[in-house]
Amino acid sequence: MVKKLSILLLAVLLVLGFSFTQVQAVEDMPEKPDELSIIALDIDVDQFGEGVEIFEETYGIEVEWMEYPYGELHGQISTSIAGGSTFDLYMMSNSWHPEFGQLGMAVPLTDIVSQEKLDEINEKFFEATVDNMTSHDEQWALPGTAATVTFFYNKAMLEELGYEEPPATFPEWLEAGREAMEQDLATYAFFPGWLSAHEDGMVQFDIMLKMHGGSWMNEDQTEWTFNSEAGVEALTLMKEILDEGLVPRAALEQSDWDNFHYFLAGDQLFEINWNFVYPQAVDPERSEIVDDIGYMVIPGIEEDDPGYTVLGGGGYAISPTTRSPEWAFRLLDYMHRDEGALGVMEEQGGAEATIEKFYTEEYDDMFPSEDYPLREVYGDQMENAGFRPGVYLTWYSEFRDNIFTPAMHRALLGEQDVEEALNEAYEEAQEMLEAEGL
Repeated sequence: MVKKLSILLLAVLLVLGFSFTQVQAVEDMPEKPDELSIIALDIDVDQFGEGVEIFEETYGIEVEWMEYPYGELHGQISTSIAGGSTFDLYMMSNSWHPEFGQLGMAVPLTDIVSQEKLDEINEKFFEATVDNMTSHDEQWALPGTAATVTFFYNKAMLEELGYEEPPATFPEWLEAGREAMEQDLATYAFFPGWLSAHEDGMVQFDIMLKMHGGSWMNEDQTEWTFNSEAGVEALTLMKEILDEGLVPRAALEQSDWDNFHYFLAGDQLFEINWNFVYPQAVDPERSEIVDDIGYMVIPGIEEDDPGYTVLGGGGYAISPTTRSPEWAFRLLDYMHRDEGALGVMEEQGGAEATIEKFYTEEYDDMFPSEDYPLREVYGDQMENAGFRPGVYLTWYSEFRDNIFTPAMHRALLGEQDVEEALNEAYEEAQEMLEAEGL
């Protein structure tokens, strides 16, 4: 009965949303193009497709989707723009816009609509998700998804260890992982991706850094601070649990997209990874822990710590090769209305949508926990979500690939003292910051 009511409420909401779209004025718009095209993430037709269909029906403009897996998106976008290919929107990951914007590979949204209009649209989004798409005083995209890293665990294994409830702190989880390994229930506690020259290494260090109360830069972004006492403590803990074997040494070579299968096989106690793990974990064709998946906010070092997550995801930006900036923005707006957010929640177990109202008590009946299990955890995560330097640094790839993660690897491999490695990375990064700016 609850599910039927939820479906009815969703239908009413969509009808109201559709009615609103039909009254949008088209005066002062340029001539309509026959079609628009989108370079999209391969799962986004399911997430944002309904909003696109409404746009097509409303304006009679055909929209072409060109779908790619995440790993191919950046190259496809940059080569298409550099080659002058005509397309209108593209999925912009949250770490790309400082670089793309500086290189003229994205159209600032205020070049198309007024700041007043943009502010009006932005009111529905979580503030952090707008920040996620903004750099150098320009907003480059409307927020479409806000991926978070969640703490997953094997409930059955935890119960077999004698725990009546999940441990409250990260050190307590590590102790539970030791117990699981000692009792031959697990091969290791967890399996992160701590790669060099790869985004996974940045994500995982960001979590450990913030867990220890640290930051990448000072508040006015004039000095790097990742080599602070908190940074040293974070990287030292990473090395200790690697050396102890709680984390396999293969963590230095495998990404978070490749290693979560060990968790699904029931071979480890917990997993710190993006929310895409959840739909895989409850798929009986892929997972051995379908009925045993638990999830929570990443715990802190101390019991009273609020927990933390790193914010990922992104939104759709307008290509400088667009047929019409105005009509591309109109399509963009339709994609990131209620229909798109609902599509994201349906695909991601209730997580990752950027429209704030759907995570308030008012919508609890519309999104029952059995159908949207991650919704409550996601609402808590958005209260303490943070960013990697990619959200503001134009030379982020250089910093990640050639400065920070190589230093992190040298320390984890024991080739260099932890503090020495971080200080060396700091010196190089600070010199570049003073020479290049953000």
